[in-house]
Amino acid sequence: MMKILLILTALLGLTACSEPVQIDKQTTMYSEICIDGVVYLRSSNGNITPKINAEFYPYTCVLKEKHNG
Repeated sequence: MMKILLILTALLGLTACSEPVQIDKQTTMYSEICIDGVVYLRSSNGNITPKINAEFYPYTCVLKEKHNG
């Protein structure tokens, strides 16, 4: 029993000394655009998704002119 405790303690000590995991951080910029009265979030790679509130309804915006119609 004492051997197992000694081995487990040594293994825990070795894992604590390991190097921290390096994670590549990617910065993504978002901008808000308004299309047909709905606010969309556009990412830096060109994808868009509707901006929604806590109740899962999209945010609306006021437009003087309509697009696509």
